Amino acid sequence: MRKRWTWPLVVVFGLALMGCHFDEPARADVPSFNLTDAFTLAGGQEGLSASEKLRLRFADVPEDSRCPTQVECFWTGQARIAIAVQSEGSGPTTIEFNTNPAPGQTVKVADVGQYAIELQSLDPYPQTPDDPISLEDYRVTLVVRKR
Repeated sequence: MRKRWTWPLVVVFGLALMGCHFDEPARADVPSFNLTDAFTLAGGQEGLSASEKLRLRFADVPEDSRCPTQVECFWTGQARIAIAVQSEGSGPTTIEFNTNPAPGQTVKVADVGQYAIELQSLDPYPQTPDDPISLEDYRVTLVVRKR
């Protein structure tokens, strides 16, 4: 006698396996991107280039000390963001960008394998020091190119 839970378990397992393929079109919550085109990710969101079999995830904002627009600062501050990059057949690599305008401190391009990933912008800009921005509220705009 077969157990009734076997069929739903097989369906769930099959759907989980289908989610592991790079050749599927991006879901609505996973934006797709093309090389050389700017694309935007929300904090915690993942983007997919199916043609390149490449995934990028906006993983973290370890620091955002940029001077809020409603405050006078003696230093402009900086934001550091972490992006997890994974190509088919390899584990994720985390790269970090830094918006610090001081000479030698700005990191707006990072190389991962055959790709150069460029930070275009990070939004929103802090308004006041008392209103922290949650990861989900950040938006990063990136461009990926082959080297």
